[in-house]
Amino acid sequence: MVPIFLGAVMVLPAYLAARGGGEFTIAVVDETGRFFEPVNDEVQRMLSGDDEKLTITLLEQDPGSDVEATRDRLKKEVQAKTFNGVLVLPDTLPDEGQPEYVAPNVTAFKLLTVLERSVNNVTVADRLTGAGLDPEAVRELTRRPGLSTLKLGKGGEETEDKGQSFMLAYVFMMIIYVTVLMYGIYVMRGVLEEKSSHVVEVVISTVKPFELMLGKILGIGAVGLTQFLIWSALMAAISAPGAVAAMGISGIELPSVPAQLLVFFVIYFVLGFLLYGTLYAGIGAAFDTEQEAQNFQGVVTMFLIVPLVLMMQILNQPDGTLAVVLSLVPFFTPMLMFLRMTLTEVPAIQLAASVVLMVGAILACTWVVAKVYRVGILMHGSKPKFKEIVRWVKEA
Repeated sequence: MVPIFLGAVMVLPAYLAARGGGEFTIAVVDETGRFFEPVNDEVQRMLSGDDEKLTITLLEQDPGSDVEATRDRLKKEVQAKTFNGVLVLPDTLPDEGQPEYVAPNVTAFKLLTVLERSVNNVTVADRLTGAGLDPEAVRELTRRPGLSTLKLGKGGEETEDKGQSFMLAYVFMMIIYVTVLMYGIYVMRGVLEEKSSHVVEVVISTVKPFELMLGKILGIGAVGLTQFLIWSALMAAISAPGAVAAMGISGIELPSVPAQLLVFFVIYFVLGFLLYGTLYAGIGAAFDTEQEAQNFQGVVTMFLIVPLVLMMQILNQPDGTLAVVLSLVPFFTPMLMFLRMTLTEVPAIQLAASVVLMVGAILACTWVVAKVYRVGILMHGSKPKFKEIVRWVKEA
């Protein structure tokens, strides 16, 4: 279920955004007496290329002799759900004054954007006409060319990037963070459960503590790896050209995922899990309950959070010195090195170095944690202090 859930987290928001919009009926109080028609025309013009995903109906209301009384009446009708909101165009337009939109829901950002741009365009056009200028000519002369972003590949090829690299980097990084943390905690809870139920005292009579610890880590890791492989295959399938359209979803352009990226996606998950899973196993063995283990658990979890904090810096300069150095630190490598891979061409020597350093860190942590596990798994009673755990490592 984890791959399906993560897939839904990645695809569903974009799918809903593409289909989103809704229907809105807005009461318009035009105190100027001349802006309703042009604003309405501008709104419909802006919506004409939206495939009717968003529908805005503007209904003109007579401001009457008492504008405040009209506003109060319309606000009551909004509360009665006759209208979705009230748009007030003050009589001081276009020279000064600010239009107001009153509604219970002011987080319909697409609606607010259309209304604001429409009023702004009409107001500016009226000012230009008053100054003897042609609004269409001015609009054409001030038309912005925009900026096309092309990602340069290793072979010199150029591909258009409309934010796909950021989406890919963010999604993959969050998947590694969540899954490594989740399966690491599974290991800790599994060890704690066996210790608190005294099952481990029976098992330890037939197998060595190191073998028991390794079996626990590898067993949960195998489950995680299986789900990760399913997840990788799912991502490869939905990112294939035409896959999203074949599912009947329009308006979404998912980035293609290179095979090399999927391979390292699995590699860094495996290495990250082995590193953090080993640490969590040691924490589980040293304490009797999860509550007692929270302080040490928090320290280990902080190493997973640091890459999230540094994410924006790495996005800005994926080849910078800080990014290169931190991505080679074993505790940060699974997320930061993979983040860099989604953004730029990482030299093969750095990829190799990151894997070697992680393997070395895993072996070192396994050696230390095995000593803690050997002593702590049979210890019950008082909560051990840090100095006592260090003594276990020295004496075991």
